[in-house]
Amino acid sequence: MALSHAKSGDLVSINDVADALASNGSATLVRDDHIEIFRLVLNAGATMQEHSAAGAMTVQCLSGEVDFSCHGRTRTLRPGSLIYLNDAAPHALHSKQESILLVTLILHRK
Repeated sequence: MALSHAKSGDLVSINDVADALASNGSATLVRDDHIEIFRLVLNAGATMQEHSAAGAMTVQCLSGEVDFSCHGRTRTLRPGSLIYLNDAAPHALHSKQESILLVTLILHRK
């Protein structure tokens, strides 16, 4: 069964923090030719080793606290903070608490 993603004009709720944490609700919310938006739910202590995305991206912290490493620095994302990475910039993260991130990728799909 294919996953359902929001279509142009659809309303998407990203603030249902309790339900997302309870269900480990990581999910792709929007997928189109040149954009992908997903909610990433992380348990406390979760780590993602250095990797890169296939395009530019923003990462916004909706809840929790995440150490985000890129460009030789580590910054702590907290609710309301956002970080931008240019095309395919390597990055890593470590979740200090249960956390929810909203990730937006600008892709080069044809």
